[in-house]
Amino acid sequence: MVTWEMAAMKSALLFVALFTSAVAPVAHSQSRKEIIAGPVEVADQRISGSFKVVESDRSGIESNGSGGACLVFSQSRSGSQTCRQDSDCSPDQQFAGGSAYCLHQGKAPQGRCWTRPAETPATPYCRRSPAAPLPLDQDIVFPVDAAGKLAPVVSARPGWWRVHACLNKAPGACADPANPDKMTSDGPPRKLP
Repeated sequence: MVTWEMAAMKSALLFVALFTSAVAPVAHSQSRKEIIAGPVEVADQRISGSFKVVESDRSGIESNGSGGACLVFSQSRSGSQTCRQDSDCSPDQQFAGGSAYCLHQGKAPQGRCWTRPAETPATPYCRRSPAAPLPLDQDIVFPVDAAGKLAPVVSARPGWWRVHACLNKAPGACADPANPDKMTSDGPPRKLP
């Protein structure tokens, strides 16, 4: 026979169980990560780059690990004209059809313009994964051919080259210059004679 006290205790335990399960944290596939742009490699006037995505504690952003990187160019080691955002820049004249980026040093409000040349299947300058996570803690080299093998850019123009990498906080954020839901990283400039 169930007494009033037993029924009250069961009700209280059921309430506690329901309440704690309702406020328990939900596991997310996203965690704090950061993207690190690597150096530009040069061999026989052919260039390639690398980057990596790593788990992070404080300096990263919540991300599923998607993003990518591109090789960017400037005639000057520090970039061309000053800028505050990508729309302040225009591509270098020798790279018609390319894209321009305003790269900032740290949290400086002003940056300098760099150009990503226009891509063709024969001359890819980027490696992107807009939604799918990239591998963690490994150097990701690019550009790659259709088989996924490293295919350095042939006859790259003389000037300064670097890797510009981007990590999505929200899938596809790196493709939208005005979207703040991303983290960028820029590798060291390297001169190609």
